[in-house]
Order: sequence, then structure tokens, then C-alpha cells
Amino acid sequence: MILHFLRHAKTNQVSPTGRDFDRELLPRGYEQLSELKSKLAQSPIAVTRVFCSSAQRTRQTWTEIADLFPSATISFHDELYLASQQTLLNFLTHQQSTETILLIGHNEGLSDLASYLTGSDIHLKTCGYLQLSFPFDHSGFISASIGNILDSFRSL
Repeated sequence: MILHFLRHAKTNQVSPTGRDFDRELLPRGYEQLSELKSKLAQSPIAVTRVFCSSAQRTRQTWTEIADLFPSATISFHDELYLASQQTLLNFLTHQQSTETILLIGHNEGLSDLASYLTGSDIHLKTCGYLQLSFPFDHSGFISASIGNILDSFRSL
């Protein structure tokens, strides 16, 4: 099984509404996503299922890269907004999926989950990307320290 993590790109510190949920990407965030797209165009990944936080910044992040995954099924989930490592793990294992998954979300939950799954200290910065492989075909078996890092990306 292959699992991809993507932290949203660089955002404004505050939103026009004052709500964190509504924060939007900065021009630097769009530059980061352009760099990520170039990297992924050189080494394409075959994502079939995308789970994305429903926050504005994660939706905008997805919109910028969606053309890389024309056959992927996307769904947005309120429970992925600022989710903890345990919430993300429960979400993924509950999916019982055999598909190649891209999870778009937030820190600290994404970094904590990546650290837990690999047994390494991982900190995803904005627009940070990580590809993990697991020795089974089903997301229901994801657990501690069995993920292997296949690829990663961090924008400059």
C-alpha cells in the first residue's frame, strides 16, 4: 500500500472572517505548489483516492494540484481539519481502502502521524509532501513504525 501526505501550502495568518478555517493561501503558497507540481510531473504518482480537510487552505491546495490526478476521487472532510495524529490514523484505518491515498491536511497531526508510522522524527513544513509504503494492501492495517519513506518534498 502507498500513502501520500501533503500539508497545505503557505497561508495568511488571519482570514477576512477572523476564522482560522477560512485562511487562504498566500502568493508564496501558490509558488510552493508550482514547485511541487514540477517535482511530481518529473516523478508522477498514481493517486486514486484523495481525502482532504474541508478548510479553505487545503481546498485551495487541492485545486492547484488536481490536474495531476485526473482519475482520482476527491472527498472533503470536516473531521480532518486540524485533526490529531490519532484522529487521522482512525480515519485512514476506518476507510478499509486498497486504493493509493493522498491525504491533504494540517500540522501537527500530519507530522505526528508520519512520525508514528515511520518511527522517525518528521516535521512537514508548508507544502511538505511525503510518500510512504506499507507491506500490505489495505489501509486497515496501518500501524506504528512499519511505513517506509519512498519520497519527500519540501519547497525552498
